[in-house]
Order: sequence, then structure tokens, then C-alpha cells
Amino acid sequence: MERQIREVMPGFLGLREAMELSREENRDNHRKFINPELVNLMGLLNFDKSFVKAQGVSIWDREGHEYLDFLGGYGALNLGHNHPEINAALEAVQELPNLLQASLNPLAGALGRNLALFT
Repeated sequence: MERQIREVMPGFLGLREAMELSREENRDNHRKFINPELVNLMGLLNFDKSFVKAQGVSIWDREGHEYLDFLGGYGALNLGHNHPEINAALEAVQELPNLLQASLNPLAGALGRNLALFT
């Protein structure tokens, strides 16, 4: 699939290529395409390094240094990175359609019902 995309979109970066970018290449992409001021801020804080692994409350940079993740964004605070039960749940649904605009997804309906039980 990536080969087909590259034929029509030269310069396309796949997952592997993106994870192998140098620190400066990553900074340059963010500077050009995302938010140049955020690049400056993250550089001042030394938060512009590449993190390549996450497990529980720890994350590792490309040089193998381990850090505790006290920010806990997107649920990591509650469950940790790559929690085995979350990974198992994702594996159970990985081949199901996850976004179809022209349908009523039964998982979304069930989620709504389940959330209403807490009110």
C-alpha cells in the first residue's frame, strides 16, 4: 500500500520512516507543517527528543534513556502506556470498521448506552 501511495505522492513518510527521522528532521517537519512556535518551546524545554518506546509509566528516548511520564496524556495517567488489557481490547476489534459515516456503528451505540448508565 505504501508503495502505491509513494507512486502518486513522492515524499510520503510511512510509519517506519517517520519513527526513524532524526531529531532535526522531526523538528523541521513540525516547523514547516505543524507549529513552528511549539518547536521553539519544546526545544527550550529539551522535550523535542524522539521517544521510541512506552510501557507503564515509563518512556524511552532513542538513546535508551528512561523517563517517568508525569504528564499522562490521553489516558496514560490512569492506565499507563501499552496496558495489556487495553492492547487486548484493541486486538479484539482491530479488523472491525471504526468510522463509517453512512452507518450507525453498533460499538458507538453500545458506548453511548454504557456511558448513560453512569448518570
